[in-house]
Amino acid sequence: MHIRRLSKPDASALQECRLAGLSESPEAFLASYADIVGTPLADVERDLEDPNILYLGAFDHSNLVGMIRFVRPDRRSRRHTAEVRSVYVRASHRGQGMARRLLSQLMEESRQIGLESLTLSVLASNEPARRLYESLGFSVYGREPKAIKKGNEYIDQLHLWRDLATS
Repeated sequence: MHIRRLSKPDASALQECRLAGLSESPEAFLASYADIVGTPLADVERDLEDPNILYLGAFDHSNLVGMIRFVRPDRRSRRHTAEVRSVYVRASHRGQGMARRLLSQLMEESRQIGLESLTLSVLASNEPARRLYESLGFSVYGREPKAIKKGNEYIDQLHLWRDLATS
């Protein structure tokens, strides 16, 4: 397994991986499969070329089996931080520490480009993800009640923060 930055030639694999995540684990994401399935490949390629978006991919040989991204704000006053989004590892590769490796590498690359902190959100019902984030130094700073509505069910969303100056 190896992890590397994704670029424009990875767009098709990234789109397929993201759709697999939304299909396999719909409860773990804010977006739904229906929200993303019609996204033109050109939009994915544009995201991969955007200097404010960083995607990392985990590969098993040449197969993309996991991904993570951050989005850095445009405003100068917020450029010291970024928001982690779209953490996903295929079911076939879970339990091997891949999400931890993806997040750890993203934190290291964030430090290298001068970021001082990262934020992320997780559904309150997603205990495994929350435990992972907290084990890597993220702490909850807020809870948004009824943030997500899926069918007739509401799910709270937790907001977490990580200072990158600490190891």
